[in-house]
Amino acid sequence: MNKNNTIDNAGFFKFSLGSLQLFVVTDGQSEIANIQPMFAPNIKPSVLTDFLHDHFLSTDKITLAGNVLVVKSDTQTILIDTGCGTLLSPSAGKLVDNLLAAGIKAEDISDIVLTHAHPDHIGGIVNATGALTFPKAKIYISKIEHDFWMSEKPDFSKGTQDATADFEIMFAKQAIGAIKPHLHFFNDKEELFGCLKLSIAPGHTPGHTVITIFSGSEEVVHIADAFQHIMLLEHPEWGNQIDSDFELAVQTRRNISEELATKRQLVFGDHLPYPGLGFIKKSGNGFEWIPKAFYTV
Repeated sequence: MNKNNTIDNAGFFKFSLGSLQLFVVTDGQSEIANIQPMFAPNIKPSVLTDFLHDHFLSTDKITLAGNVLVVKSDTQTILIDTGCGTLLSPSAGKLVDNLLAAGIKAEDISDIVLTHAHPDHIGGIVNATGALTFPKAKIYISKIEHDFWMSEKPDFSKGTQDATADFEIMFAKQAIGAIKPHLHFFNDKEELFGCLKLSIAPGHTPGHTVITIFSGSEEVVHIADAFQHIMLLEHPEWGNQIDSDFELAVQTRRNISEELATKRQLVFGDHLPYPGLGFIKKSGNGFEWIPKAFYTV
C-alpha cells in the first residue's frame, strides 16, 4: 500500500464471465470537496456528516472511483464508457495507459457502448488533440440520450439547481459531434453483440442505460450512474444535483435496488470503490453494498 492508502499497480482487474473475459480498468478517481449540494442537496448537513462518519469515510470530501468495464469475446473487444479523458481531472484520464497494462491497445477496441453522455463517461472518447482515442471503434448510445443532449435546449426543469448543466450540455454536444460518423443508436430492451442487454433507466439522464453482460448462465449488471456512492444506495431519496429528473432518479434507484437484491445479482458500478463489483442486499427499509470477495491462487 502507498501512503495514500491506494493499491499500487492496480490499473486493471481481470475476471471471467462464462466464455467472456472482463476487465475492470481504472481511469483514476474524482474528488468532490463540496459534498453538498451536489449530493444530498436537501438533507441536513449533520445527517450527512453522521452517515459518512459511521461508514468510515471522509466528511470533508467524496472520492469517486473511475471504473471502466471492458468485455472481450473471441471476436470483439467492447469498451463500456470512456472515462474522463485527460482534460477534466488531474487524478483521472488514466484509461488508455491502464488498458495497455492489461494488454489492450486503443486500436483493439472494436466497439464502445455509452451508458450516458456525462463528461466523465464520454470525456475519453477523443484525445487532447481532438482525434478519436479509439479509432477503429463503432460507438453506440441510446437514441433517447442522444436526442436529449443534441436538442436545442435540454430540459433540466425537473432537476434541482445544477450549476454544471451548461458545461455538461456544451461538453456533450462537442463530444457527440466529434463522433457522429461512427455513431449507432439503440433503444430500450435491445441486445448487442450476443452478450449485452440494454435497459433504459432514466432519471440521472433521460437515456441513462443499465447493461446486463451475459454469457451462458452467468451475468453481471453494469448499473452505470444509478448509484455513484453508497449513500444513494442506502438513501436513494437523498439524490444528486446532477440528476436531470430528481424524483424519477430516486424511483429508478429504488426499482433497481429491489430487483438486484431480490435476484442476488452480481453488480458493477462505475463509481463504487474499485473494482466496483459486489451485491446489493436488502437491509431494513433500505439497502446496503456488499463488495464481492476475490481470492488469489
